[in-house]
Amino acid sequence: HYLIYATKILEGVAVSFTLPCLTALTLANFGPENFDDVNANNVFWGLVGYAISASLVGVSAYLLYPNIKWCFLIILISAIAASALTVLLPQGDAKLGRGFQVEQTPKGQMQAAGDGNGNDDQETNARNEKAAAIDIDTGSFDSNGSSESFKDENSALFKNLETAGGVDVYEAASYWDVFSERRTLVLCLTGFFFHFANANVLLVLGELDSKGQNSKRDGIPLMAVATLISQAFMCLSVKSGEYYTKKGVGRKTLLLAGLVTLPLRCALIILWKDAGASYLLSTQIFDGIEGGLFRIIHPYIVVDITFGTGRFNVIMGLTNSFFWFGRTMSTLLGQMTVEKYGHVASLYGSMALSCISIAVFAIFMEETIHTRGQKDRGGDDEGDIPLPIHSGQKHEEYVKMA
Repeated sequence: HYLIYATKILEGVAVSFTLPCLTALTLANFGPENFDDVNANNVFWGLVGYAISASLVGVSAYLLYPNIKWCFLIILISAIAASALTVLLPQGDAKLGRGFQVEQTPKGQMQAAGDGNGNDDQETNARNEKAAAIDIDTGSFDSNGSSESFKDENSALFKNLETAGGVDVYEAASYWDVFSERRTLVLCLTGFFFHFANANVLLVLGELDSKGQNSKRDGIPLMAVATLISQAFMCLSVKSGEYYTKKGVGRKTLLLAGLVTLPLRCALIILWKDAGASYLLSTQIFDGIEGGLFRIIHPYIVVDITFGTGRFNVIMGLTNSFFWFGRTMSTLLGQMTVEKYGHVASLYGSMALSCISIAVFAIFMEETIHTRGQKDRGGDDEGDIPLPIHSGQKHEEYVKMA
């Protein structure tokens, strides 16, 4: 048992890095304008890979039974391949990956932020002309055809400029501002109660499924089929979420559509607990819908809330931590409930918890679509995260000092 505990701890550490790091790389390479499309494709192909792995493991376990430990070689080979390919991923713009509004082009020049869609405004263009007048390497300021060296006299100024990569100064919002932001707290609580309710349901479903089997071996293909059904509908829900996002459907609507399927799934399992494997396996359709929509909408909301603050990675890690804590509590307390009170009682508990997640999100969460990078991103003044002073304003102060 200690070996299993140790490997599960290592697995949890490894998996906890995957989602925040992959979403950060996506944001760093493609920016906020293209993040939604690229992230949806990442999630989709990840689910395809999961389905292939589940198929291989299920077939291998059935053929090799009872020596199913060799199935872990499939997971090991996949993990090594993924680790090897990770080094080939481009890092992109690290500032974008942190959630800053990047306005910098090559050293000594500034690029207008404009309206967020690549459209420059006159004020920023004027600031760019001032920025281009400074040669960071030589410390000269060119005004009306004349140059004057002042780097020695203003060494502190140029030290600040160079430390920031030549021109820009990026200041992240405080941890308190992002941690106490209302929508961040709502998302954390929603995810916690959702996963608290959800993780135990598949375990209960497998236990109910195996009751009518002659041997433990017969239950292996059923669990594999349950996983494949779930993954297939996750892929469909991811593509549906991507499609309706492009059509302008809000994050709140899409995520609520996923959340409401969980209590329905619990109710159907209770109703069909003695109806046979085919009925029970069909409830995995709801698992696919809820799981796919949650996987795609969660990063969208985090980018909406945090882009411009420089704390995207922190909030991705924070929300993920709440989700994993919910999963842990679900499997532990859910199975303790099964042991003492039975499968139906455990499912009723999951149903109640899922209703809490729906209520919290429906009542307290605001729509975040089209708020990405805006200073006023929704809600009251007290709930907004104040955006830090970014490159344009800060650089103009340095120009005036010079």
